[in-house]
This record gives sequence, C-alpha cells and structure tokens, in this order.
Amino acid sequence: MLFPQKINSIFYVYVWFVLWAIGASSCGRPFVKNPPDGYYFYSNRVAVRSNDLKADEKKALEQKLLMQLDDSAKITITRKWLFFKTIKNPVRYDSAYCVKSAENIKASLFHLGYYQAMVNQQVDTNKHKIRVSYQVTTGLPTRIRSVEHDFSAIGDSNLRTLERGCLAQKSKPVTRIMILAEVNRLVDSFRNHGYYKLTSNEIKVIGDTIQSASRQQSKDSLTPNIIPPNTISLSFGINPNADKDRLRQYHIRSIFIFSDHRNGDSPEDSTVNRITRNDYTVLYRSLRFNPQAFQPLLTLKQGSLYRESAYDQTVRNLSRNNVWKTIGITLHEVPNQDSLDIHIELTPTTKYRFETALEVSYSAASNISNILAGNLFGISGNIILLNRNVGNQGIRMTQNIRTGIELNNRISAGTKLINSNEISYSNTMLFPKLILSDIPNVFSAHKQKNSGETFLNATLSYNTRLNLFNLQSTNLSVGWLGVNQKNWKWSWSPFSVAFSNLLNPSDSFVNILQNNPFLRYSYNTALVGGMNVSFSKSNLKTSSSGKRTIENSFRLNAEESGLTWGALPVLKKYKRRYVKLDAEYRKTVSFRNTAVVFRGFVGVGVPLLGSDTNRTLPFFKQYFGGGSNSMRAWPVRGIGTGGKALVPFSSNRTIFNDLTGDMQLELNIEYRYKLLTIIRNTLTLKGAVFADMGNVWNLRNTNTTGGLDSSQFSLKNLYAQTGMAAGTGFRLDFNYFVLRLDLGFRIKRPELYYLNNGWKLPDIGFDDLLPKIFSRGVNDEYRKWRYENFNFTIGIGYAF
Repeated sequence: MLFPQKINSIFYVYVWFVLWAIGASSCGRPFVKNPPDGYYFYSNRVAVRSNDLKADEKKALEQKLLMQLDDSAKITITRKWLFFKTIKNPVRYDSAYCVKSAENIKASLFHLGYYQAMVNQQVDTNKHKIRVSYQVTTGLPTRIRSVEHDFSAIGDSNLRTLERGCLAQKSKPVTRIMILAEVNRLVDSFRNHGYYKLTSNEIKVIGDTIQSASRQQSKDSLTPNIIPPNTISLSFGINPNADKDRLRQYHIRSIFIFSDHRNGDSPEDSTVNRITRNDYTVLYRSLRFNPQAFQPLLTLKQGSLYRESAYDQTVRNLSRNNVWKTIGITLHEVPNQDSLDIHIELTPTTKYRFETALEVSYSAASNISNILAGNLFGISGNIILLNRNVGNQGIRMTQNIRTGIELNNRISAGTKLINSNEISYSNTMLFPKLILSDIPNVFSAHKQKNSGETFLNATLSYNTRLNLFNLQSTNLSVGWLGVNQKNWKWSWSPFSVAFSNLLNPSDSFVNILQNNPFLRYSYNTALVGGMNVSFSKSNLKTSSSGKRTIENSFRLNAEESGLTWGALPVLKKYKRRYVKLDAEYRKTVSFRNTAVVFRGFVGVGVPLLGSDTNRTLPFFKQYFGGGSNSMRAWPVRGIGTGGKALVPFSSNRTIFNDLTGDMQLELNIEYRYKLLTIIRNTLTLKGAVFADMGNVWNLRNTNTTGGLDSSQFSLKNLYAQTGMAAGTGFRLDFNYFVLRLDLGFRIKRPELYYLNNGWKLPDIGFDDLLPKIFSRGVNDEYRKWRYENFNFTIGIGYAF
C-alpha cells in the first residue's frame, strides 16, 4: 500500500491508517516467543480436494478439520494491540503428533459420511519452523438410500406419525450429527407421548451399506433393482436389549402446587392448608396467591399423557413473571400404576422492589415526548416501585416517576442554561395470561393456549421547551405479548391511543412555524389511535472451532391510526391518520478480541389523505437520524430532511434544526477491537471504527407554492441525498455497562446534493486539527465548521 505523496487532510491519514491496520491484523505473519530448542510447529494447513463441494463448503470443511488436530500439534496464535500476532511457547515438533492428527481428520470425515477419504501429510521446514499441510481427498460422500421407522415393539398406534419431520432425509449425505439429531427428535417425540423415562439408549439405528447384493429381484417384476453405490439404508427402532421399564407409557394422576414450599413438604402433611381445583391442588401455609391464578400457567393437565413439552412450557410460564425465587417440578411414580404425581415446588420472592436511578445523556433524546431535544446535556432521575403480586394473582405492576432537565452546551446572548425540563409518570401492568386468548393466539401459534402475557400501559408527561412551547402527552395501550413455536417474540396492541397537546407557543416559535411549512404541519396538537403489532427474533450460531459466533437479529413493526377503531368520530379536529412500517436487521460476527457489526434499517410512514395536518406524520411519530445511536456524525435530528439546507449558523441564538420525516433509510457497519485490559474482569478499553449512511425524507410535497421540494423522497435523488460518515471511538467496558465515546466526520452531506452528489470531505489538516475541534476561532469560524462537518457523542451501551 502506497502512502499518499501529499498529506493535506487528516481524513486521508485516518482512512489509510484504518485500512493498513485491518490488513496488517489479518495478513501479518505471527511472531514467535520462547521457541523450544530444535524444530517446532509454526503453522498447520488443511487442503480439501473434492468434486462434490463448492468453494465455500470446502473452506468451512477445512476450518472444521483443523480443529481435529491432536492437541500437541495445535498452534495457539494470540493478537495484541489489534495488529500483532504472536505464537507463545510453540510445541516441539514430533511426527507422531502429525500421524495422530491425520487419524483424527479421517475419523471426522467418516462421521461426515466420507467413508473412503484419504489423508496425506506434507512437512516443510524453514530453519526451525515446521509447516504441516494435510492433503485431504474426500471421495464421494455416502448418501441415504432409504429411511425406515419401526416401533412396532411398543405397539402404540399414536407413534405412527413419528416419520413426520424426519431429519434424516433421502439422498442427503449421512452424517453422525444428522443421525444423533434424528435420535434426539425421536426421544423428544416419545417423551411427548408419555414415555418420560425413555432415552437415546432405547433407540437403535441400523445402517445397511451392503453392495454385494447389488442386483435384487423386484417384488412385482422380473427386472432386477440396481442399488446405487455409496448409499446407505437407515432403520430406526427399539433396541431389543432396552430396559422394559423405560418403555412404559405414563399418565398424570394428580398435580400438587406448593405455593410456599419448604424442604420436606408432601401432600400427606396434614398441617398444610389446601385448596383443590378441577385439575390441581394448592398447598400453602399463607395464602399469598389466589389458587385460580395458577390455571393459565399450567400446561400439564391431570388425566392426560405426560408430555415433556408441557413440562417445559409450565416452567417457562412460572418463571417469566419473577414472582417466585425458585421453581422446581418433580415427578413421582405411583406404585403399581403407570401414573405420575406432579409436585410443583415454589418459593416466593419479595413482593415489592424499590429502586432509584440517575441517567445522564449527551446528544441523545431521553424521552419520546421530549421531541425537540438537540445536541444537549441531560440529567434525569427515576423512582421505580415494582409490585410482583397485585391482588394475589401474580400480576406485576411497575410505577415509574421520571423528572429531568436538559442544559445548553454553552451560554451566550439569547440563550439560557436550562433548555427544557420534563416530568412523567408511567404505570405498566403485566398479567400472566392471554386474556381473550382466542384472539392473540393467532400470533402465538402454540398448541397450548395462554402461553403469553397481557399488558396495560399508561403514561402521562409534561415537557417545557423554554421560550418555545409546552407539551402535554398522554399514552394508553392494551395488548398481548408472547413467543410462538418458531421463537418469534411478538407483541400486539389492538388498542393504542396517544394525545399530544401543544400549549403556550411563544411568538418566536410561531414565527418559526410560519417560515417553515413542514414544521407547521408537524408541530401541532395531535391524536392518534389504532393498532400496532411487532415481531422480533435473534439467533446465535457458533462455528465448529468455537472461535467465531454469529448473531442475527430481526425486528418488524407495523402500526396504524384512524383506520380501525380510531375511525370513530371522536376529536376529529386533532385526529391523525397514517400507516407506519419499519424493519431492522442486525448481524454481529464476533471473534475473541474483535467483532464486525452490520445494521440495516428502513422505515416508512404514510400520512393518509385529509387536511394539511395530514401531509406528514405527527411529530412524535416521525423518523429522525443523528445522535449516539444513528448517524453519529450529525447531532440528534440534525440530518435531512432529504436535501433540505441546514439552518444558517448563528452564534448569538439557539439553532432550531429539528429535522424529522416520514421515511428513513440507514446502513451502519462497525469494526470493534480490544485495546487493553485496565482492570482484569472489571474494566476494558476497546476501540472502534465505523461508517454510517442514510437520511430521512418526507413522502409528500410540503412546499406551499407547489414547486419542487428537496425534502420529498425521490428515487432519482436517493444516491445524491444519502448522507455518509466515517468515524472512530473508544468504549470503556465495565462488564455491566459500556460508556461509549464516538467522533464522526461527514464525508457526504445531503444538503449539498446538487454539488458533486454531496461528496465533500472535511477540510481539516494537521495544522488546524486541534483548533477546529476544540476552539472558537475568529468570529466563531471553528464552531461553524463543527456545526457543518463534525459531531462528538457520548452514549451508554453499544449503538446497535
């Protein structure tokens, strides 16, 4: 890589340094520390030759086979300061270790279905360094010819459906993992049919690869059947040597719930009080819980077959509301019967919890009602009271009182120390069941209903934006949440209403609205009412080597106002009608000391036809970018709308530059790396480099003259009006929370989309780096430069 001949911008140096660091960390040769006398292992390589695998499949197989090397032949490479790889105390070379490694590789290939694989070793010497290459020829994999399930030895007609969902599929390569997965699936199926004692030891798998009888007579024809080579026939059945006691099918006779369990409690204890319901009996010393409250939590049913899935679901239902400190379910066989008694042993936790919290924010909004928060410093306090057992029904109620102020970063003529203040109260109640369960189970999709919760949330807040206006907000929502069989977390609110009342607008704010049609359409008293639904899911995968984990996260949201029950003729003057959809995807690839994170977000809100106030979404539902969790080179609500020009910089007044819109597109990528451990297991310093791109737009023309509107989304202007930024930052990881400092530079500015598609690198060099970032300059010229090119944010936790 060539160094630029002339360095006139720190941005070029920054980009060059990042690229060099990544290249050096990924391609550099490791240094050797404390080598032994004589020859030692320096590198290992596995090369797979196969006509049956694609390039990416070969690479994945090579990584998997590297993990099969004998421990004495493995090489551990550590990374320090991001760039330098080191082999510490390498192992002395011994050819026996290579032979053992080759045997391990061949055994691993056998379990993957390559029964005729060959492994050859090649050893290269460079001074005392030994490089070992394992040349692997896989041959053709053995594929499944047929699959049979025969459990006639048990004689249960309900087990005939076991073939459904079989994981060992015809024509697929046979692998040990596949067979074990199918055995585990069969065990789960048996346990869900009453065979609670059955284990994998009772399942027998037979594989037939005999090729000698390659010509077998067809049952209905004289034409012989040709058995394909490299195929296997699998048969799953009951082990003839299985313990007969484990093949018994059990029903549930009785269910006993010990609501305040102590060691030694039993149903025969006459000193314990009891209440018997239809399906269970509650035993207690002090009646802290209404016996009826257990009904929706139990998926184990008296008189039914024992099902493992019902056992697990009951544990989850009891665990999710945090009412009990410990939860135990024990199974007791009834003598001389194929029946079970279920003992549910519960130890209650404390009913109330009280806590306080102090929050500090910079360049980030602390509350959705505080919609005009800009690049400010905020302090807020919270008082939280949690009741875990309202009405002895296991209902959780959380009450939160929040108050806070936001301070201006500077004090000058025309500005005050306090920019805004707020106070709010919220009350959230969670019921441990799905009320009207037939409706929400459309999303739950569980065989057993009531596998979710019902929520009720109410919030009141009052915000004062000094010298501008007051904002009074009320929110109420009712709905359900849960997890379906495919592990999607879902939340559905069929009733959601929010009313924001804009009070006491100052003359200066009225003038701002008159001069900006978009703000005039956005900032007004508004009522929204309708439904919303959301889905989210995360999955985590670990590579076969254990050195890499991949996490994928998805989130989908949809809401509407004024289309369903919100269409009722109530407060028609303030009612806003819209449909809003947004989706987010995140992918995190983590290694031992580094990680690469990608995020994509798209959101669209469509204001429906009506008065001028319906040209845009209400201001508390609009999208915005900037701040510590979005486009980090811009302050909160500082990017957009579209190619709209920034409010001219002025040093003697507060800049009202709240840029929000009906649509948002955003892509982010971040490379994170560990720098050093400050306090072991307590404090770690980490670094990051990142790039953000995106913007917000309006869907409709807000230009009152009817001319072109640069803030309106247009596909032909998408590239030109997309902002881009690059930056770096530091993270102080305290294990329980992360303090994040990010420094971002704008390299593509949407407001200049008509000039070179907005590409404009920050004009900064070594000679003026510190003054431009920290000082005011002549006539506030450096402050103006920072306003147009640069942003510094402080955040808690990772941005995404």
